[in-house]
Amino acid sequence: MDAKKHILFVDDNENVISGIQRQLRPYREQWSVYFATCGKQALEIMQHQPIDLIVSDMMMPEMRGDVLLKRVADIYPATVRMVLSGYADEETLSRGLEVAHQYLTKPCSAEVLREAITQVFKTQDYVNNPRIAAEVGEASHLPSLPKIYHDLNAAIADERVTNLQIAEIFAKDMVLSAKLLHLVNSPYFGLQRTVSNLTDAINLIGLKKLNSLVLSVHIKTAFPVSDPEMERYMEYLWQDASRVAELARLISLSEQQTGDKPDQAYVGGLLHNMGLLIFMSRGGDKFKMLREQTTRSNTPVAALETEIFGFTRSAAAAYVLSLWKIPALIVESILWQNAPSESEYQTVNELTAVHVAACLANPTERPGKDRLFEMQLDQSYLQRIGRLHRLADWQTLAEKVTAFFEKK
Repeated sequence: MDAKKHILFVDDNENVISGIQRQLRPYREQWSVYFATCGKQALEIMQHQPIDLIVSDMMMPEMRGDVLLKRVADIYPATVRMVLSGYADEETLSRGLEVAHQYLTKPCSAEVLREAITQVFKTQDYVNNPRIAAEVGEASHLPSLPKIYHDLNAAIADERVTNLQIAEIFAKDMVLSAKLLHLVNSPYFGLQRTVSNLTDAINLIGLKKLNSLVLSVHIKTAFPVSDPEMERYMEYLWQDASRVAELARLISLSEQQTGDKPDQAYVGGLLHNMGLLIFMSRGGDKFKMLREQTTRSNTPVAALETEIFGFTRSAAAAYVLSLWKIPALIVESILWQNAPSESEYQTVNELTAVHVAACLANPTERPGKDRLFEMQLDQSYLQRIGRLHRLADWQTLAEKVTAFFEKK
């Protein structure tokens, strides 16, 4: 069996192609690399050779890079798509981000290119289940709440609005929040640090670019829910995300976590059920089956998800968020939220905060009689990291958060 990963580079500049060939020569034992000088040639190659990752330039004659990647997304949804371009104006960047999982800017050193590719494949191994990519496919089509879009546009139009106020509105939408962090952490901004705070991200991107991002995401993620009962689940999901996010932040602070950790715990909590959103938007009859099974069976929900979908909601979310280059600790806090004992961590961290918050921030009223939002507290994990004795204090925080949101 061929264990090598297959990578296709597309660039009309033969000097660029030659440079990439030299850069990646040391990795020929682990990667099989192919090259094309136009979109047509790239598609011809993909007809005969399965490709794990395609890296394309943007500005090419006959077929632009974003057009090529859109066709690849339609025909080969499991192929990871990356842009490597020297044109990084706002419009080009926006088009690239709509179709690519990552955006790298030229010139790109061999080390940066190697790291980006290695991270992509590490992510694939991390959620090593081909059914996720096949069923989740195009991440940019995930839905968002239209009301959020209007709230943001109205706020941005107000000259008196502050970036903190914009961040508070933005934080209500997990998809837009992930997109914004993906953008500011992309090589386009060339930051030497990871940004996980929404206010910092808004400061960096500016309101004008934020508005363009929101518009782009909104158009691409319009959610065609016609089932009134499904809409109730969607409404509850967003409310639950806000509660878990705030409680995760408070738990992190109560554990004297510093730096970005409380903010990362917040984002992890906000996005913790993004996988359920994916199931609702793309699961169709499988999601209905999952709901039915959670009312008839006492089997853990994660086990039912694996039985029905072939993977859990956490793995689905981790797959998408990793491709968006969301900070690894946030991704891990979501991926392992149901079973933190399976992680290697021996101390309190973002995973601790998200897991505990998701277990404790449960209001009494839920949609339906299923167990979709249930999660069992992993006491053996808390015992292992020496924090089981903190449970009573976290429960008090949870009661305060629940009471606060029920008043809103």
